Amino acid sequence: MNRIISIDVFRALTMVLMIWVNDFWTLKSIPKWLKHASTGEDYLGFSDVIFPWFLFVMGMSIPFAFEDRIKKGETTIIIWAHIVLRSIALIVMGLFHMNMEMYNHETSFFTKPIYVIISTSAFFMIWNMYPKTDQKKQNLFKALRITGVLILIGMFLSFSGKSYDGQEIGFETHWWGILGLIGWVYLIAGSAFLFIKNSLMATFVAFFVCLGLNIISSSGIPYNIFSWQSDHWIPGSGGLQALTFGGVIVSLFLIENRNKDNIIRLYITLCCFGLISLSSGLLLRNYFVLNKILGTPTWILVSLSTAVFLFVFLHWLSDVKKILAWYKYINIAGTATLTCYLIPYFYYSLRTLSGIVLPEFLLTGFIGLTKSFIYSLIIVGICWGLKQIKIQLKI
Repeated sequence: MNRIISIDVFRALTMVLMIWVNDFWTLKSIPKWLKHASTGEDYLGFSDVIFPWFLFVMGMSIPFAFEDRIKKGETTIIIWAHIVLRSIALIVMGLFHMNMEMYNHETSFFTKPIYVIISTSAFFMIWNMYPKTDQKKQNLFKALRITGVLILIGMFLSFSGKSYDGQEIGFETHWWGILGLIGWVYLIAGSAFLFIKNSLMATFVAFFVCLGLNIISSSGIPYNIFSWQSDHWIPGSGGLQALTFGGVIVSLFLIENRNKDNIIRLYITLCCFGLISLSSGLLLRNYFVLNKILGTPTWILVSLSTAVFLFVFLHWLSDVKKILAWYKYINIAGTATLTCYLIPYFYYSLRTLSGIVLPEFLLTGFIGLTKSFIYSLIIVGICWGLKQIKIQLKI
């Protein structure tokens, strides 16, 4: 299959915006529509659609990535092993980041910034994309990976946390963290697609099964099969998986209509899909609030519609009109996405250790938003610089 540049553009843009909105916690007096809705609030802020966009574009990448692996001669077992290992890596990183939120400064051996820096550095040691052509350094690369694993084990054993009610706790699964949720979604969606392959009908069935599960979960109805399972035992409760299957569906439409003569039909099909998703989400608003934290079907469907409409625009801009001059400045965010996501953990930790405090005018209103956007571009620039010296995560 020819590479669809708009998928990379979508991923890069989403990553830049994710870094931007993740810095909003440092700002004051910014518009409400840019921020996350609070728990239970019937509202959709701009920040609430960024994570769905990421899950959507992850789904879009699956058919093309799997096709490339099949062309390289990889068997179904090898591809599934890759899915499992990739998911485990994301779940491990997500659990560490989630537990960092509960870190106990009073009883821990390390301060939180040091703990974050050491743990995140271990991620890079384990999952860095070391050059395979440099045969002389292969033993060094293996040693770095082993050292990274040992460091993570040490960080796991040394962890001391504090619950929200002040109780001392250890390293636990309170939730999975953003990366952990992505890992679980990829495991489920990737494994399912490996079975159903490029069947649009089967993908729609998977989408509606996941959406139905989300509706059940959002209604407060337990869906555990066995008594030893928790009431809502699937991470994401179907909703996050539905977003990813929505991305798979769009890619399958794309594959069916990739001929330039079919571009109008493609856009009509995708816009209809987006409109149906939007209208269904608004209809369900009579029964569920529109809320990201609660993961309601309303949020799922409305967010999916915004992703579809955005992709149509980016496809027209990138693949049809070839307007890509702006993209070259952020393209690393579309190919080294995980590296981009992790760099801010170093930044915030180093800033805390240095004690540097920015003037309040740089943290307020429009100037603050501009500062945060420039910061996101700097992170992308650092990611580009790291790639030049062969530092880039690949799982």
